[in-house]
Amino acid sequence: MTDLSKNDCAARELMNGMKASCSQAIFATFGPYMGEKGVDVDTCMKIASAFSGGINLTGNVCGALSGALMAIGLEFSDGSPMNPKVAEVSTRLLEEFKAMHGSILCQDLIKYDGGTDEVDMMKAFQSGQFDKCLRYVEDVAKLLTTYIE
Repeated sequence: MTDLSKNDCAARELMNGMKASCSQAIFATFGPYMGEKGVDVDTCMKIASAFSGGINLTGNVCGALSGALMAIGLEFSDGSPMNPKVAEVSTRLLEEFKAMHGSILCQDLIKYDGGTDEVDMMKAFQSGQFDKCLRYVEDVAKLLTTYIE
């Protein structure tokens, strides 16, 4: 791990100014720094692009958590389908986040029911529904840092 991944605000900063979505911010902050398994930032941004808004704006699992789960897989997986270390760390992350925020679902966290309609999305952004995402990204980054150090 480099100092970038230890900076709890690095992922949050990627989201500022819409440089990255929640899933991209987490995976692009951590993915490149997984030793020999690291993935470059551009590839991380592409891989994580469909996971924001609870997987393509459907309100399912928080995109920040999805980005973190990708990083956990990169760090701990040996490629087998049921790696116990991946399961252990992933479960801890999800449970701790849920304990902090009451849910792991985007729709519960930001009170947005999903949908990819551009007009609805603009209304949601303008009303501040996605402002909470910065906090969730920062919290996920803090948790993830403790698991992969």
